[in-house]
Amino acid sequence: MTAAVTFNKDVAPIVFEHCALCHRPTQSAPFNLLTYQDARKHAKQIAEVVEKRYMPPWLPEKGHGDFADDRTLSTNQIETIRRWVAEGSVEGAAADLPGLPKWTEGWRLGPPDLVVKLPQLYTLAAEGKDVYRNFVVPIPVSARKYVKGVEFLPGNWKVVHHAFINVDRTRGSRRRAEKENPPGFDGMTLPETATMPAGQLLGWQPGKVPRFAPDGLAWILETNTDLVLQLHLHPSGKPELVQPSIAFYFTEQPPTNMGFRVNLQVFKIDIPAGVKDYAIDERYTLPIDASLIGISPHAHYLAKRMEGYALLPDGTRRDLILIKDWDFNWQGDYRYANPVPLPKGTTLAMHFTYDNSPGNIRNPSQPPKQVRYGLQTTDEMGELWFQIMPRNPSERTRLEEDFYGYLVRHELDYEEYLLAQNPKDAAAQARAGNALLHLGRVEDAFHRFQAAIRADPNCQVAYYQLGFILQRLNKLPEAELAFETAMRLDPDDYQAQGSLGYLYLRKGDLDKAEERFKAALGLNPDDAVARQNLGLVAKAKAESKK
Repeated sequence: MTAAVTFNKDVAPIVFEHCALCHRPTQSAPFNLLTYQDARKHAKQIAEVVEKRYMPPWLPEKGHGDFADDRTLSTNQIETIRRWVAEGSVEGAAADLPGLPKWTEGWRLGPPDLVVKLPQLYTLAAEGKDVYRNFVVPIPVSARKYVKGVEFLPGNWKVVHHAFINVDRTRGSRRRAEKENPPGFDGMTLPETATMPAGQLLGWQPGKVPRFAPDGLAWILETNTDLVLQLHLHPSGKPELVQPSIAFYFTEQPPTNMGFRVNLQVFKIDIPAGVKDYAIDERYTLPIDASLIGISPHAHYLAKRMEGYALLPDGTRRDLILIKDWDFNWQGDYRYANPVPLPKGTTLAMHFTYDNSPGNIRNPSQPPKQVRYGLQTTDEMGELWFQIMPRNPSERTRLEEDFYGYLVRHELDYEEYLLAQNPKDAAAQARAGNALLHLGRVEDAFHRFQAAIRADPNCQVAYYQLGFILQRLNKLPEAELAFETAMRLDPDDYQAQGSLGYLYLRKGDLDKAEERFKAALGLNPDDAVARQNLGLVAKAKAESKK
């Protein structure tokens, strides 16, 4: 006869190992699971969510990528919990109860070398939609540092759903944040200058285990760098105070290799209302030998099935990740237990499907409505990030240049798609112009910027880029007018200030050149080009006095 399943002997070891990390005081879960009484109150709920594999939260399917820190329960563990509930949720003998794990309170990676904390509390409103809030904080280091790890503490476990950690070596993000009170800005879109360094996947979700980078794979933190922290916040029904902290861990060992992030992204998303199986695909072929370290998929509420795979040069397919039932609320990044070799010529591919039918319980619109690509959570996205490590560190530049060309062509294709629908879309005209300029199609780019200004006479970026082209064509009066217009439309554009200064330098007007270069440095003290040109002005003035 099979022995009865009890909490103390059979279930507690599972709960303590796999559930209590979050289901305990001061952590993110809504209730505790540290005692028999805790578990008995939620017994039926526990059995239901583990059988559906909704808990512990882990989206990738086994057998389609071998990931570190896999939180899934085994079939036997799920059956043990099911039997315990079915047999009446018996407590069992006190002697069978194991001791609680010894969790590290505070920083799990140990005492940090530096902690950067949001300087003031942020108040999240009691009600309303989820909030995406971006905070910018200077990182106080007086010399270059090599970062082997970071750790995030949310400052309020109840409302912080996930976080992304970026850095900005310019003042672009800071200037944007300072325009609001309290400082910061909403939305999922960051300035182009805010990036995750050296191909890292620096994110946090409840249950994620912080790790140090392997030897030789630290990333470089320069002085005068800002932390740009993006938080996804859930209102709780009452006002909540949030004050997150980031711990930095340094090493004396400089990096011997650096990762690179390849992002497959589809912009042409247009999902009709009611469609159950809308699909997108995208591919990129690696120009070098590399290894895959980590992967991170992203979409919004309508996504259902996500496939990421590699097509090897010999024609074989290797699955890299499969998510059969995407859940926006449990998105994350995943690190492979061992690096996945990807020889030169490997094609990285994604295939996502979306369900915009009434039967999708996560559909935010009932009845369903047409959904296109966009940054709001009620729009849709489709992204798959790969953290790539070049086999030969010297080939990272080749990968970077090749992938950047892919991105520019991809961007141009999307802008042409938008302009086919609305030729008067000034922003799309300007972005198409930028892409054409990067591809060396200067005349085509010039016409795009002119079209952007016709559609919107206040399109600042179009004036700046026109000035750039006109200066190259030695049409200095026209270039001067374009740069001055760009500066009038955006006085904080340090590049426009510096470009106008360079134009004055070419004309020999040293006083005006000096004024503009100083203005550029006032906006961005790290503008190396403006600083170099200011030195040329000083040298020219000194020589004129001889």
